[in-house]
Amino acid sequence: MRHPFFLKAAMAAPVVLACNGNAQTKALEAPLGPVPLVDVDPDPDAIEVSIVAAPGRWAFLPGKPADVWSYRDGNVDGDEGRVPGPMLLGKLGDRVTVHFRNELPEPTTLHWHGIKVPALHDGSNVSQMAVDPGASFTYEFTFTEAGTFWFHPHLSADEQIERGLYAPIVVRGEDDIAVDADRMLVLDDVKVESSGVLSPTITGLDLMVGRQGNVLLVNGERLPRFEAAAGGRERWRLLNTANGTYFNVGLPGQRLRVIGWDGGLLPEPYEVDAVVIAPGERYELLVELGGVEGETIELQTQHYDRGHDLPDQGPRALATFALTALPAGPANQSPAPRGQVEPLPVTADTPRRSFTLSEQEPANPGDEPRFFINDEAYPDVTRLVVGTGEVEVWEIVNDAEMDHPFHLHGTFFQVLDQPRLGWKDTVNVPRKSTVRIAVDFDNPGLWMYHCHILEHAERGMMGVLQVGPSP
Repeated sequence: MRHPFFLKAAMAAPVVLACNGNAQTKALEAPLGPVPLVDVDPDPDAIEVSIVAAPGRWAFLPGKPADVWSYRDGNVDGDEGRVPGPMLLGKLGDRVTVHFRNELPEPTTLHWHGIKVPALHDGSNVSQMAVDPGASFTYEFTFTEAGTFWFHPHLSADEQIERGLYAPIVVRGEDDIAVDADRMLVLDDVKVESSGVLSPTITGLDLMVGRQGNVLLVNGERLPRFEAAAGGRERWRLLNTANGTYFNVGLPGQRLRVIGWDGGLLPEPYEVDAVVIAPGERYELLVELGGVEGETIELQTQHYDRGHDLPDQGPRALATFALTALPAGPANQSPAPRGQVEPLPVTADTPRRSFTLSEQEPANPGDEPRFFINDEAYPDVTRLVVGTGEVEVWEIVNDAEMDHPFHLHGTFFQVLDQPRLGWKDTVNVPRKSTVRIAVDFDNPGLWMYHCHILEHAERGMMGVLQVGPSP
């Protein structure tokens, strides 16, 4: 148990579950955001939920519904799905059972991004057989880390996630922070026509840099309006689910305090003017809201230069916070919570590996770009083999003309050559630069590593890792 935390959110409602026809309440408070999945297991240390992937309808533009693919709660009669899907909510140590049914017209899986599951339940291209249309699969794992995570498909991910198949996960732990609100903010963008439908047009630029949407979304809505207490203190969990868009998030005139990364709380929080969130990454913020009742605060994203001369569109609004009266019981202004993270034991004798990320632009009109790791493109890749419990340093060299977010399945890592210590499973590697990470391979099985710009992963920038004996 590396970095536990717990949060008591004064404004969040408890999770109500149905079990054998009777309503019960577990001692767990849901962040403000997507509704949690209904847990039908009465055991306080176990979770049992049902997820259905199916076609549905969702309005990205007001009054203009689009055909989407979405996740539904199989334990809620009449649930027609939404984007993002319902949140999986639990606490450290919970045993999780997920009954999944595929009602899509093509195979799919569930990948538990950031959750340290057994390899056979990772939902990746190499860990399980695809779940065919009309078929079911039961995923089983234990929440061994506290933090903010998400689930999504790992087959044709660029298409299936863009259609709406993604949802957040929150795993609570133990800490002493109190806030006036705990918010789950799922960031995405979609390319839609004026009619509101998802655009079928995929340009060469979309394939080269990752699909670029013309509508920004927070929790599936364009420019949502939230209520927040003036002078309140909130915890924000930011998740980037976009295919290729980077969010450079900030509040005009206000510093942001970063308290957590992909793998949980940081031992030393820090302040920034804005936080760049690459696809697949998560950041947790402690936000002190100023202002007075009746004022509004705008959450914005600004241009981030990630290569290939993408245009600067200036500040773009993500959401508006309407300030209400001070809460009846203001949250205790205690120091920011701190995680328990020890540096991995890296010495001069620690094994090293080097990974070069590269790209190949189309040679002819109509061709697609290709993306490589060490000059290999998935599925024609060399399987890497590492012993269980070994620590290695991976040097990720980005030789391309654009940034690539590097994601590793099955475990967390620490980013070296930078002043902050914390757990990551996805790290941005800027163009023409090198990032070194230290990895503890403590989870045996077959895993994947890849760029989390989905069009890149699906066009070759993906590899296979074996930890421990061959399964």
